[in-house]
Amino acid sequence: MVQHTQQVLEWPVLIDYLANEAASTMGAACCRALVFASDLQTARIQQQETTEMVDMLEGTHSLPSLVFPDIRNALARAEKEGILDGQDLRDIALVVGLGHTIRHHLEIHGSSYPMIRTRCLNLQDLLWIKQVIDSCIDPNGHLRDSASPELYQLRRKSQDLRQTMRRQLEGMLASQEYEDLLQGQYFAERENRYVIPIKVERQHALDGIVHDISGSGATVFMEPRHLIELNNSIKFADLQVAQEERYILQDLSSRVSEHVCSISENLSCLADIDCLMAKARLSIKTHGSPIHLNQGHCIDLQQARHPLLALTKEQVMPNSIRIEGNTTVLIISGPNAGGKTVSLKLVGLFAMMAKVGLHPTCGPNSKMALFGQVFADIGDSQDLRKDVSSYSGHILNMITLLKNIELPVEPVNQDVLVLLDEVGSSTDPIEGAALAEALLIRLCELGCTVVATTHYPGLKTLAFRNPHVRNASQEFDLVTLAPTYRLIDGIPGGSSALHIAGQLGLDSSIIQSAQLLIKRQDLDFDTIFRALQSTRTRLERECEQAKHLRQEAQRLCDEAKGTRDQLKVQEQEDRQRYRKQWQQELSKAQRYLNQIVNDLKRNKTLSKVKSIQQTISTLNQEMLSHLPDTCLVSSESLHEGDLVEIDALGTIGILQESLEGKKLVSIRVGNQTIKTTPSALRRATPTSSNKSLYGQQRLSGKRSPSAICTEASSPASNQAGGHYQHELVIRGFRLDDAMEMTLAALDHALVTQAKYLKVIHGQGSGALRRGIRTLCQSSPYIQSFRAGDLAEGGDGVTVIELR
Repeated sequence: MVQHTQQVLEWPVLIDYLANEAASTMGAACCRALVFASDLQTARIQQQETTEMVDMLEGTHSLPSLVFPDIRNALARAEKEGILDGQDLRDIALVVGLGHTIRHHLEIHGSSYPMIRTRCLNLQDLLWIKQVIDSCIDPNGHLRDSASPELYQLRRKSQDLRQTMRRQLEGMLASQEYEDLLQGQYFAERENRYVIPIKVERQHALDGIVHDISGSGATVFMEPRHLIELNNSIKFADLQVAQEERYILQDLSSRVSEHVCSISENLSCLADIDCLMAKARLSIKTHGSPIHLNQGHCIDLQQARHPLLALTKEQVMPNSIRIEGNTTVLIISGPNAGGKTVSLKLVGLFAMMAKVGLHPTCGPNSKMALFGQVFADIGDSQDLRKDVSSYSGHILNMITLLKNIELPVEPVNQDVLVLLDEVGSSTDPIEGAALAEALLIRLCELGCTVVATTHYPGLKTLAFRNPHVRNASQEFDLVTLAPTYRLIDGIPGGSSALHIAGQLGLDSSIIQSAQLLIKRQDLDFDTIFRALQSTRTRLERECEQAKHLRQEAQRLCDEAKGTRDQLKVQEQEDRQRYRKQWQQELSKAQRYLNQIVNDLKRNKTLSKVKSIQQTISTLNQEMLSHLPDTCLVSSESLHEGDLVEIDALGTIGILQESLEGKKLVSIRVGNQTIKTTPSALRRATPTSSNKSLYGQQRLSGKRSPSAICTEASSPASNQAGGHYQHELVIRGFRLDDAMEMTLAALDHALVTQAKYLKVIHGQGSGALRRGIRTLCQSSPYIQSFRAGDLAEGGDGVTVIELR
């Protein structure tokens, strides 16, 4: 039954395709001798090995081609202490060298392919054998002159003697003494002795030995007597060479015989690897995928294609086949020549491929149960020699099947896959349908997974009466009146026998007569099945279109959201940039106006100075009123943790406390804390440049002693106590950042017409102190500066007096 199943599923044909992918005859033999895995672990390992080999062949570290000869006969002779010839030794060296190459390759690149690397651990490193053989045997299988010093001397002696013989023979051929005797101007070898062609009628004129006669009888080949001694010397030298060659070959053969077992193991391992590479090449050629194996009855094949069709046709209709959950029987119906048997064989071949490590031709997420046995009854079982009709053949196959299932020969995996083509056919339709239904129910009760094809209406409706049965149908196009080979899950299909007969050219009058003979009930069934199939196809098409439209709408929505967010960020960044530009212009104008004030101060026109200062103050208010503040809100709505901007400095930070009842509030900027009046704050919207800062600062509750303290509302400053209206803390900042903060603080002090600015830079390395005081020396807006006294902070503070 097993052999019959393999034949009807065309398993040998698939194996032939696999064997043709092997590079060696032994690899091809391994392909034809594949053994089905009997347990889930072994089957999964085989699948993984093929997957790794596919990755290796498609990657940058592919194994070399395993083209090697079959040396089993040579190893058998060596094991019996026979002498191997040069070609046998050359082939053994090739196999040993290839084993070393594969082992070395996997030692370097095998970490990514653990299964293959484990398989190749059996390869023993016998490179020294190859090196010994290669030192004696050339690539053509001939002994090298350098194989031994004695061989070199003996071959040299033989060649010298032959050269001497050739010179003497060439002299004879050129001599007038032999001109009338010679049949031609050449010499030859007969029985490894040099001879010359003599006319048969003149043979008695030359003293010598006749070794041969030409086919025409006109020429005799004679060895002149005076060359006999030289020919003897050549013969003796050749015998010495042959004896030395035999000794060398015997020595090499004995070395090989000591390691026959190791070489045989390497040979077997190379054949297994070649078989594995053949599996990978077949997977690549058919676009196969590793399948997820399970111990239950689950079959879920996505985008499955018959492997033999995938090998012979460019376009194959992919289908999905599903048997899972409570379903154990799948009944496939539909038109003749619509692909039912193809789907049936596909399931059987996939079940067998999964057990030998072959990748089925299906989608990557497919699933297949590991079946201990696969039985198939497909095609005509008629055998006239045994007086077995088609029906009898099917029944006998079923009897054998039931015996094997109910009384297994050995305790193996009892999960059984049964494939039945046109179950219950070749007999009376009513009795056949009843027998088929009873058989399917019996197989279901025995725990078998069954896939069956049928045209019987009774079997098509079995799924509505039995929860373990599921329908599927091959689609029939009602427009073209032709099968599409597409499998539709969940609904039965009509046979469309009359339509197909018409397509094949049967007389239309016969078809019309047949339509009148069909019972109304049967015709209604067929009409309902076709309508269900048409509706299912339409709904699937509309669902697919809706899915594409939904995906497109989601894509457009995501793009719109992304564009909106980008525009918001860009708008915020533009506003910040424009605000800074305004502030720069304001600072520039302020410095210019301060210069005018200083000039006026030097002219001692105090009344005029006050007038200009009033004008400047008014101008400042007007310019500030023109600053863009669309992205900012009143400080009254600010709360602790909000992202705010210090208006005068253009600095973004996090509000650290509530504004209620406070003259000064703390703002977290980076690792520093700035104190300023609530009126100087505005809400800022997070942008791409400050979002990460915003998140970090909200998570951090630490406070720093560094601060800018501004008391613009205080009418005076307590300089004697070391307190000033404007204080800037830059301790801990980089020099560039500290200089930028100092310039901003100077601008702010000038705008508010402050007299002093206290900069707290700390002692540290002195870099900040030197930078600040260098700035004070070059700034036209600073009248003087000094280090702080002890009460103010000493040399860690610089007090700046503005003009």
